[in-house]
Amino acid sequence: MSTCQAVMSGWNYDAELYAFGKRLQEEFDGDALREALTDASYITKEMQRQQELGVSDPGLAMSNNKELAAKGETLITQYCFGYLRAALPLLPEEGISALVDYLLSEDVMSAVGYGIGLRDLILCEEHPPSSSTMARCFHAVVGALSVSSPALQCQAFVRDFVVAQLVGKDIDAIWKVENPMGVLADILHQSGQGEPEPRLIFQSGQETLQAVYHVGVYSDKKFMGSGYGETVETAVKEAAHDVLRKLFQITDSANPLPFGKDADVLPLKTEASVSLDNWSIDKTKNIISC
Repeated sequence: MSTCQAVMSGWNYDAELYAFGKRLQEEFDGDALREALTDASYITKEMQRQQELGVSDPGLAMSNNKELAAKGETLITQYCFGYLRAALPLLPEEGISALVDYLLSEDVMSAVGYGIGLRDLILCEEHPPSSSTMARCFHAVVGALSVSSPALQCQAFVRDFVVAQLVGKDIDAIWKVENPMGVLADILHQSGQGEPEPRLIFQSGQETLQAVYHVGVYSDKKFMGSGYGETVETAVKEAAHDVLRKLFQITDSANPLPFGKDADVLPLKTEASVSLDNWSIDKTKNIISC
């Protein structure tokens, strides 16, 4: 049974909305939450239904979630940028933007909405709600929370449900640097260091289907990182990626993203991080990583 049918059949929708807030341990304004979960298609369908029943002027006292969704999307975007710039201070702005784009993607937003139980609460023409409808409603729920709760509480909600989607993810896979060796060469040049020199460390199984090459990257005779590949070219590229991960402090051994009390005291950063074109080792020496 669709949400629309459930509402018409006497399902206690207000009680469900109240329970929804309690499950999330959030205090929503009831009217704002109802608006956040009302898609424009639902209002259109209800007006058509009433007109078919002979009601010439339905006069539905309902608002769709367009404005709340826009407000919520802005809040999510601003917080994600501020949080990630502070939590990953050595990651170039291009990397920060890639992570925010990933978090704001329809797939992630709809998955978060589904995970918190929006599927059976959304008022829309379609059932189940499409990914775009689910994502828009989640944005609107954040917008509704901002109307009902203090800014810090709303930020904590975004952190716990949106930013948390990065836990266990490989940042290097979300933001894949094109031409890593060229980027590394530019960074070393801007840092006053020598060109990166790839050197073959180990090779096995040449001219077979199980060939493995291990390449190291050096600068001024100093080892910087290494990588493996089925060809020398692939190994060189992976080695350059390894060096960049170390420079940007996004390796598997790097400090995890802060949550809970650690995140509560994290000062959000509104200023953009250093861009990839201007990134150098010297510019990042005084940056303290979380």
